[in-house]
Amino acid sequence: MKKKLAVMAKETTNRNSHQYQMTVSAAGVAIWLIAVVKIGADYRWRDQLMFVALVPAIITVGMFVQRFRLPIGLRFTEDRIAFTLTDAFVLVVACWFGLAPAVFLAGIEGFTSSRRSARRLSSSLFSSAMMSLGAAGASVIIGAVMQHGLGEQLVHDSDHKLFLAAIAMLAGSVVQISINLALFSTLFVLRQDNRAVDVLKGFLWAAPMFLPNSAAATLIYYALQHDLKIIVVTGGPLFLAMYFGQRQYRESVQKRIAVMEKAHRETIEALAVAINAKDEVTHDHVLRVQIYAAGVARILGCSPAEVEALKAGALLHDIGKIAVPDYILNKPGKLTAAEFEKMKIHTIAGAQILSRVEFPYPIVPVVRHHHERWDGQGYPDGLSGEDIPLTARILTVVDCFDAVREDRQYRKGMTREEAIDLIVRGSGTQYDRRVVGTFIAHLPEFEDEIRAQRGSPLPTFGIEPTEKLSDAARRVAPAAGLAEDEQTDTTDTGVVADEMSAMCDLAQAVIGANSQHEVVDTFTQKLNAVVPHCMCAIALVDPKTGANIVVGATGLDAVFLKGRIIRSGEGVTGWVLANRKPFCNTDPKLDLPASLLEQSAGYRTLAVFPIIKNSTIYGAVSVYSSMLSEYTPGQQKLMQEAVSLMASALSAVEKTWDRALLPLVDEGSSEMGLADSVLEYELTH
Repeated sequence: MKKKLAVMAKETTNRNSHQYQMTVSAAGVAIWLIAVVKIGADYRWRDQLMFVALVPAIITVGMFVQRFRLPIGLRFTEDRIAFTLTDAFVLVVACWFGLAPAVFLAGIEGFTSSRRSARRLSSSLFSSAMMSLGAAGASVIIGAVMQHGLGEQLVHDSDHKLFLAAIAMLAGSVVQISINLALFSTLFVLRQDNRAVDVLKGFLWAAPMFLPNSAAATLIYYALQHDLKIIVVTGGPLFLAMYFGQRQYRESVQKRIAVMEKAHRETIEALAVAINAKDEVTHDHVLRVQIYAAGVARILGCSPAEVEALKAGALLHDIGKIAVPDYILNKPGKLTAAEFEKMKIHTIAGAQILSRVEFPYPIVPVVRHHHERWDGQGYPDGLSGEDIPLTARILTVVDCFDAVREDRQYRKGMTREEAIDLIVRGSGTQYDRRVVGTFIAHLPEFEDEIRAQRGSPLPTFGIEPTEKLSDAARRVAPAAGLAEDEQTDTTDTGVVADEMSAMCDLAQAVIGANSQHEVVDTFTQKLNAVVPHCMCAIALVDPKTGANIVVGATGLDAVFLKGRIIRSGEGVTGWVLANRKPFCNTDPKLDLPASLLEQSAGYRTLAVFPIIKNSTIYGAVSVYSSMLSEYTPGQQKLMQEAVSLMASALSAVEKTWDRALLPLVDEGSSEMGLADSVLEYELTH
């Protein structure tokens, strides 16, 4: 029902924007035709010839244009707003000759300048109408200021005082700007369905760029009154300064856009790294799905923003799997009903994670609904038919077609014909018939495009093979023993619905963090809901000194741990940092400092996991409990999943390390807060 309402709202938005554009265009064309008639009736033939002669001059000046993409919130629109000096000439004509010539010239300039960038007649007519209406409003204000405010009559060829003309043209410029921006911003609100406040802020940002036009108009007016040479001597440098100033501003906006687009690419790659850690995804598969999806989307009439959303969705649609335990993702056999329930949550978790990133294209619907079915038997919302977003329907078909052709540990890949037969059999029940038909009909074209890509370097999308431990490293083990990872029983998972929900909350918070401090803070806040503990300590490796420092700690005794420096190999945490392997269920006395052991009520067990990403170790997470006798295999798995999320988050913000969290290490300090010599003996013998 909600989806139907959304579709109806979109259709209403498109209809309203079209009606608005037609209404403004009709009003603008009407006022332009009235101006032409008025010029023929009220002006001398010499004036009429001069107005016609000004047309090529206005068009020529309009060729020196600066076009800007406008920021709406944190995004940039694909629509552009243009800056030229033609508005200055229109103001002079309005002040010197009146309303009709100003509207006549403005309408022609608006139409011709629009035709240079947009070939649609409707857009050109709207641009002409907008300029005509703006010129009409400016002319009315100039006449009102002259006649009522300053006591002068606005007549043809009148020689007004320069100061009075300057004030009138400044007022006219403000009105002209206001009308143009109001008309265009309203169209943008109706077309893009954005909040009017955000759009207004974006357009107000551009308004000051038009204000120098009144100063240029005043100079032109003065030159016409006294000596045209003034325009060459004084106006030339002024106009050049305005032109290059606007161009410099445009380039700064382009740089800002480039930075934002780079940030989005880096965000996508950081999330891709997280996906690669959880699921087997190849960049070849991603590239093929992008080509399939983008091709089908263009044929079915999707917007450029929706095509970009599909390209990103081809990579990120399974990002929510970081909230699904590895034993479910990597299970070679069929999933149980309970395991499948946990798997389904990846669509919701992925949508929640990506909703925290303000992508300039609608990727969230693709991620949330790519497992919906045409017959309504899918998840997470059970949508059916046209209620499912078209982008999600496209991705469902093309991703399935390519995925079933790849080998998996539980099956062999299908042939091309078998894969086609699979999606055809699912047409009308699992898949949209129109999408399936379009895909199959154009499949040879898509395959030709894929073959053409083989001769050029393929994008990696941040997906790189993970470095493996050496055989020598695998053989190293402490005397105290490791957690019994190899004896884990998949039926004793210890994972319940509340813990899965908590894991989703942790994933959403940690992946959305923007700095090391935020990652540490959100992780310590959310971890207890995933894995119960009485105290938690996070030790990070100082990238400059190599020291292991406890930068975050929670619990009653956290004050004894925060700021603690841990030498590599000392204590359980030090052993984990040195060997890059987890250590669970041993006596916490082996790890806690003596000052804490004297004060604590007694901790019974611990679990320490290294924070590793792509062979880089960032630190370790240690949890201690006085309530539990040991951490179960299920809890250890959840802990591993949580720490993996933290590693991905720290990897993404690696360039923004907060030095305030990592105090300088005093190399001469002998107080390391460690246990007695028994600890070192137990861990090394």
